[in-house]
Amino acid sequence: MFREDMSLDEILKIEVPEERVDRLKKLVQFDIPGIGEDVERFLLKQQIQFVNIQYARFLAGVKFTEDDVNDLMENAIDCHAHGGSDPFNRLLLEDEIAFDYSKENMRAVVFKTWFTPSASRIQLVQKYLDKWAEQNETRPVEIFGGITLNQSVGGINPNAVMRCLGFPGFKYVWMPMVDSYHHRRIVFDDWSGKGLRLLDDSGKVLPALTDVLKIAADNDLVVATGHFPYDPDHKTMLEEAKRVGVKRMEIIHPDHIPCNTSIAQMKEAASEGVKLMLSGLGTTTFPLHETGPVYAVKMIKEVGADNIVYGSDYGQIHNPPHVVGTRWLIKLLLSYGATNDEVRKVMQETPAEHLGLD
Repeated sequence: MFREDMSLDEILKIEVPEERVDRLKKLVQFDIPGIGEDVERFLLKQQIQFVNIQYARFLAGVKFTEDDVNDLMENAIDCHAHGGSDPFNRLLLEDEIAFDYSKENMRAVVFKTWFTPSASRIQLVQKYLDKWAEQNETRPVEIFGGITLNQSVGGINPNAVMRCLGFPGFKYVWMPMVDSYHHRRIVFDDWSGKGLRLLDDSGKVLPALTDVLKIAADNDLVVATGHFPYDPDHKTMLEEAKRVGVKRMEIIHPDHIPCNTSIAQMKEAASEGVKLMLSGLGTTTFPLHETGPVYAVKMIKEVGADNIVYGSDYGQIHNPPHVVGTRWLIKLLLSYGATNDEVRKVMQETPAEHLGLD
């Protein structure tokens, strides 16, 4: 049934006969009260698909070594890491993450914070990182930050973005996330209409947002999305960003439920020069967050590694440290069918181009 060289796409296209589902029903039970017949059959088919993947990929021999992982970690770039500079518990402070990434000889990391500009921490983190790197005779990872336009900085606030231009390592402007109207609907079932928006009632980009985009264009910043639907919010905002001259655009964790973006929409955005973030968190901690390694490899294969940048999104106290999660991610991508060259592009080459690094 299986060939050693079968691709993930081929495995997923193996038809699951209804007769096999009938036989499996006699052997497997779901501990879910009130599950309906249609849902049970869907879940059984999904389980068979994962059995197919496991036996076709793993028993046939997944061919990579720890040296391969080490090679892919070296010069890797994390475009979306959460450190301790948030008003709630985080696993590691930014300097600790930078130490760990430097030990792995990674090239760069972008720190993101929720309520205050992460760019304001870069100079302090750099001071301690440089001292640590000199003591340990290690190349320090390059560090960058940005500002997230949540309510705490005034929402869509051009002045807040302008004020960050003096910070070294200022690289990103992220749209609102936890304070967006869409996040409130998705997470809190709040349909009151409260929350930040990108568009006015007629579907046009807010004037203040156009001003923010012009600042980003003039200063070669990355404009990254927030927690909004792709259509119309993100799509319209990215079109306006391109119109005013923004060269670097990114859709963050597009398979995360508050940012839900289909593969077809990812391809559409990529055709306009927008990068898509592949989330370490979403790939390794499913189903609590996003959709797991099968979907991550599907993104790479269908959207293209030239259009995808890695962002760990780690930092939560209940998840692994950034280095551990990133190594785990690389192993999963290779295990589920991404090639070494594809992973290298996602982890190293495409993010370097995206950030404007030599």
